[in-house]
Amino acid sequence: MSISIQFLGAAGCVTGSQFLVTAGDRRVLVDCGMFQGSPEEVERNHLPFAFEADALDAAILTHAHLDHCGRLPALVKAGFRGPIHGTHATADLAEIVLRDSAKLQVEFTDRWNRRHARDAEKATAAAATEATARETDDESFPERLRNAPPEGRTYTRAPLYDEADVEATMQQFRGADYGAEIAVTDGVTAVLHDAGHILGSAIVELRVTDGAEPRTIIFSGDLGRDGSPILRDPTPISHADHVVVESTYGNREHDPHDQAIEELVAAITEVSTDEGVLLVPAFAIGRTQEVIWVLDELVRDGRIPRVPLYLDSPMASRATTVYHDHPETYDEETAALLRSGDSPLEYPGQQFTDTVEASRSIRHAKRPIMVVASSGMLTGGRIMHHLKDFLPDPKCTLLFIGYQGEGTLGRRLQDGGRTARIDGQEIDVRCRVRSISGFSAHADQHELETWLGHFGADGRPKTVFIVHGDPDAAEAFAARIRSGLGMEAVIPKHRETVTLT
Repeated sequence: MSISIQFLGAAGCVTGSQFLVTAGDRRVLVDCGMFQGSPEEVERNHLPFAFEADALDAAILTHAHLDHCGRLPALVKAGFRGPIHGTHATADLAEIVLRDSAKLQVEFTDRWNRRHARDAEKATAAAATEATARETDDESFPERLRNAPPEGRTYTRAPLYDEADVEATMQQFRGADYGAEIAVTDGVTAVLHDAGHILGSAIVELRVTDGAEPRTIIFSGDLGRDGSPILRDPTPISHADHVVVESTYGNREHDPHDQAIEELVAAITEVSTDEGVLLVPAFAIGRTQEVIWVLDELVRDGRIPRVPLYLDSPMASRATTVYHDHPETYDEETAALLRSGDSPLEYPGQQFTDTVEASRSIRHAKRPIMVVASSGMLTGGRIMHHLKDFLPDPKCTLLFIGYQGEGTLGRRLQDGGRTARIDGQEIDVRCRVRSISGFSAHADQHELETWLGHFGADGRPKTVFIVHGDPDAAEAFAARIRSGLGMEAVIPKHRETVTLT
């Protein structure tokens, strides 16, 4: 009997985390995330699963970011009825993320169907007009006409899932503490260790018995950074037979944290002097809470003026409540602040905007102001109408503090793009565009290598599989592992199955 891993997502790209572990007739899925980024990547979410959902024994979730949990309701919709294991905080955050995603899925599908219905009607009318002039199988016949749907038919698409599917999914969650042994299925146990990435994020230690000696497979999930605010540092692991490790920043190192703070202070001071707007795209879970923590500290220390802060993300508001509910995950510095009566998750006078109307009214607010809004990679959400308002304004600053995926508007603007197409409108970019890498929630190349270096001579993995990275980042990190640590590093291909020997 053999053990295998099939790499069904985050292989050759950053998002879509999904790894199927098979041992005989037992099947366990680690993560079930959405692909994000370019339209081509997003379209992969609509492909069928590579396995029978009802044959899956269990799923394990590393954390609650959409690219790790976003397809779980689709999995349940397809027939999966087993338990979904994760930390208690991950379960709480996943409910927020998945309910929001379900709403967006329905809205997106409705827009998609309306647009394609209009296109189909136009194509059908054009085909009827020109059919007398040309045969539809003529190679010179326009492609758009040869592909027109039969008369009376239009193309329709169902949403990936809706809120009822999320409700069913949440019934299958099983919360666990860090360090507790989880009986996943016959001959398979798991232990979750703190990954330090976002609240509740976990490194998965999976122990699989195939009739002989047990094998230990470590899935890093997304690893956080040493010394980041709020959360503890990633847990060092010393033994594994095989390791599946992320490589989002596998080819670069972040700026020192002190430098990142100085750059943030400079950006706020600049906007304050100009009476402008500091617009910060941030993921609602993780980055937003860290930004609040840092801004609160800077105000307390007198390093920045008390510029009004708008937190324009209902999801971020709900996620911050979950952060308050799980102090057991905090590092000692944050725990000490809470014991002293200070809340490091609140900025003086911060304003949450709960409605779209309140969000749009920010454009009329007395300046200077700071606005933190999602999505973090400019792929949708409330940030989009802020971009239309503030990109053309030279007194405004667009400040990136997190990873921008290939093919996203965020990456294009970060790389110097001077226009942005939003809702069919071409917007000139006249504002300042800045990037600060020191606030990333992902370990950089050096930190990833240091984490892998904790595997001692007695616990050295036979293979390190490199995932969650763009091709250049994965290749660079694989080379670093081979030369610096002397470990075998493999970059699996999408849908590749590897038998563990």
